[in-house]
Amino acid sequence: MIYLRTSDEHLYESVRKALDAAWGHPTADGRTVTCFAPSDVAVRDSSNRIMLAIHPEFAAYEPAATMLPSLVSEGYVEQIDEVDYMAAVPRDAP
Repeated sequence: MIYLRTSDEHLYESVRKALDAAWGHPTADGRTVTCFAPSDVAVRDSSNRIMLAIHPEFAAYEPAATMLPSLVSEGYVEQIDEVDYMAAVPRDAP
């Protein structure tokens, strides 16, 4: 898994909507509504940063494959390890 966090809710929503548009979400059959949870229901840590765990395959598809490295290298999104992610995520999170 790839573990990420950001305090920029607007950026998170912009990326989510861009990926949804690129990948055709919601799908016609209704099975996939969005690529990941909207910010208003996203898992957050005690500092109110949005926490996201994604499978490496998810990050391999365009435009995520281009976006993610750029967001991390520019400091908009922080990539963290599993230990930090698990320590920060509330125990009742999905």
